[in-house]
Amino acid sequence: MRTTKTKRPEASLFMRSSDENARAPAVSGFLISLTLLALGCGTVGTPVGRTAPDASDPALEPGSATPEQRDALERVLAQAELALDAGDFEAARRLIVGVETSFATVPGSSQVFWLQAQAARGLGDLEGAINAAGRFRLLLPEGDSRLREVALLEGDALASAGRPAEATGVWSLASTATADDEILTRISEYARDLSEEDLVRQLETAPGWLFGPLSAEVALKRYFAGDQRLAREQARTALQGGVTGRARRIAEGILTADMSEFLIVPRIGAVLPTSGSPRLRRIAEEIQDGIRIALERFGQAEANRTETELVVLDNDGDAQGVREALAALDAAGVLGLIGPLQDLTVEEAARFSSDSFTVISPTSPVAPADATGVYSLAGEDPSAPRALARYALASELNSAVVVYPETRAGIYETRAFSEAFQSGGGLILAEIGYTVGATFFEPELRQVESLMPHVLVLPLPARDIELMAPQVTFFGIDSLDIRILGTAGWSDEAMLTRTDSRHTNGVVATSPRPPEGESEGYRAFVAAYEALHRRTLPSSVPGLGYDAAALLLEGIRMGARTPGELSERLRQISNFPGATGSLSVEDGRILREHFLVCLQDQRVQGVSEGQRSDPILLPPLPDPETDSIPAGAPDRIVGFSCPMVGPSVPLGR
Repeated sequence: MRTTKTKRPEASLFMRSSDENARAPAVSGFLISLTLLALGCGTVGTPVGRTAPDASDPALEPGSATPEQRDALERVLAQAELALDAGDFEAARRLIVGVETSFATVPGSSQVFWLQAQAARGLGDLEGAINAAGRFRLLLPEGDSRLREVALLEGDALASAGRPAEATGVWSLASTATADDEILTRISEYARDLSEEDLVRQLETAPGWLFGPLSAEVALKRYFAGDQRLAREQARTALQGGVTGRARRIAEGILTADMSEFLIVPRIGAVLPTSGSPRLRRIAEEIQDGIRIALERFGQAEANRTETELVVLDNDGDAQGVREALAALDAAGVLGLIGPLQDLTVEEAARFSSDSFTVISPTSPVAPADATGVYSLAGEDPSAPRALARYALASELNSAVVVYPETRAGIYETRAFSEAFQSGGGLILAEIGYTVGATFFEPELRQVESLMPHVLVLPLPARDIELMAPQVTFFGIDSLDIRILGTAGWSDEAMLTRTDSRHTNGVVATSPRPPEGESEGYRAFVAAYEALHRRTLPSSVPGLGYDAAALLLEGIRMGARTPGELSERLRQISNFPGATGSLSVEDGRILREHFLVCLQDQRVQGVSEGQRSDPILLPPLPDPETDSIPAGAPDRIVGFSCPMVGPSVPLGR
């Protein structure tokens, strides 16, 4: 049976405060003003349960203050307290925004830091809460009754921001004389994520009541590092300190050589149509081939973590099969899930697993936008159109027309390009959609001709490029000093092979592969695949299975022990060297880094922002009536070629 683990202390305090306050009725600034008018212009009473603004607290700056300034500061701080109690954190933040400048020399003005910290916590601004609480804590004298509350808020914010070493250090300052169960619970939970070096450093300054628990965590690190002698010494030290709870179990387990409680057995699942149609079965087999490579590379035992286990279940290719498989995996205690493969089955997984475990589909083009922890490696990715927008603006190509297929992907990439382009000062002259299955594009291209943009952006799939690119040439768009930009479909090797290079030369596009060739992550994957399976990589599908598993395993390597922790760790992944590109998790999506390339003679070469394709110029054509070239007639453009910035890379690299 699956073990349910208590949420981390930071979620139970820092995030609980945000949730509860979010449900509290917000109080407008106008209502606060009415309340203060009803109370009169004198000193406003302090809300129950909050510390009164203390004039003995230092001023922000040395200097003098008038009685009127003291009264005014007290009223402002009381208004902010009232707003905090009402849950209107934005109003509280606005009320105190001028304190640092208007009341800097007034005693008690340093109280603004504590109010800023509480408002930032309520608004989910972790860095704001950390900075403000830390500044106020440093001003408090030793033994101040507020030190514990301030240190708790600051430490919880640090923990939520993924900085456990700093969090435990701050928490240890909250109660220096006697043990504090609430603080000890926090420190015990997060100390297990610290390195031995961090733990030893904290032992040097820890209060006496914390020495035993930290010593037990050091002993645990040393035990699983294979240093049994030092681990036993540290365990005896911890027991001599009278430790209880987890710390005592660690110490006794080391001394009795029974550490099964602290041995982590990570488990991931896969839901695949292993008994579906022949086509789906083949894809499922190739996905599993990639998963096995990821387990070989990233799922090995380490320290107190055993080798990662894989549980594969068949979903029969339908929603009912998905529901049954997910229920079984939930009971098996998996941390994350690879699959399903199809849109409808992914949506079913999203309905089931939003609170259970992370889902990564290798192949579904759709990941439900409102589902938490559901990702797809084939989903919508704004990286390519954003890269094109940056390139165009840096190249002073400041007006654009976008022609796109009226598909989900086409609409999404068009919107992503337009938003990035316009936010940088570019002008979108038109967004022209065409119906799926269209083969003739004269109306759309004639509209482009009439608008004369600096760039024509074509976020097309490879199959549409083979139809569109020759028509761009036929209707003379590339003879009008209009440069062509395209997303990743333009760098597709098969498309370039089948399309005459006259129609693609000079096009600046994006690619998830670096222009100099295959990425290091891809090469490592291919080498591992061929070594394990003793055959050539058959397609790109195993790479998708590999990347889905590798991301989950990277989250486990980063310390995830529960599904919730794995979800947190995944959101911290950036530029992971996967088989299908450099992967990052951002805003609920898996993104790939996209590189700028220029297409030339069925090859790709790197191009930098600001480097335009060069127009190919020929002498002007003679006047058909006089058969002579008019004086001063400019050379004519007959397409574009890439700027020579380095060697091009042939297809197949």
